[in-house]
Amino acid sequence: MKVYLPYNNAPRYQEAIKVENTRKVLGSLATNDGIANFSMIEKETGLRGGLLQHHLDRLISLGIVESEVKGTYRLKYKTPLCYVLGSKRTKYVYVGLLGRRDSYDEPEPKAALSLLSQQKILPSLAYVLTSPEALGDWKDLKLEYQWILCYGDQIFDIDQIQRKLAPQLTDLLRNYSVIIDCTSSTKPATIACYDLAQRFLVPCIYVSEEKKVIKWLISKESIKVRMGLQKAETSRKED
Repeated sequence: MKVYLPYNNAPRYQEAIKVENTRKVLGSLATNDGIANFSMIEKETGLRGGLLQHHLDRLISLGIVESEVKGTYRLKYKTPLCYVLGSKRTKYVYVGLLGRRDSYDEPEPKAALSLLSQQKILPSLAYVLTSPEALGDWKDLKLEYQWILCYGDQIFDIDQIQRKLAPQLTDLLRNYSVIIDCTSSTKPATIACYDLAQRFLVPCIYVSEEKKVIKWLISKESIKVRMGLQKAETSRKED
């Protein structure tokens, strides 16, 4: 399967999290919604001067942090760190799928967004990948989402779907906590979305048709395990 995100250059979270002081820096950045200046990170972590700079440089080399201007640092991608480490200011974005209407009374993204709101997750934007045919089935509802359209047989091709979705997803991961919903549309679309979520540690949901409840296919807890955060207390320290 081809991947249209820079997977080979993906942030090396596990390597960073093995070191306690590096985790402190990540925690400071994440809880400040992904961006903080040097003095703020010093204050929150207790790391001073050259020691802090060493860990910031390490995070830059691992592809996790960027320095936009002198003295200011930001996470390259807000997802997943701002989500799993608890930024109170994080803004959510929903990325989902819309299938043909058939016998459904309600479009799946609408149901998913309603269920997310019950868990106090209120996305400020919703991006939905679909086909013109499926979009036409729901035109009477005047759905106000950002549409990513797959034409012809693209909606049945995993590679084509990822090519359509990846550029937008890359930008969203940089600036928001993204939630991917792989409930609807075609089976290839579901596989494409779940694959991207797995590769880039994006929270991923599935909405049960019968019970109308959210199943977290990739949860906050599972992301923490994959990143190594669950074993933080046994990780080695670095001076």
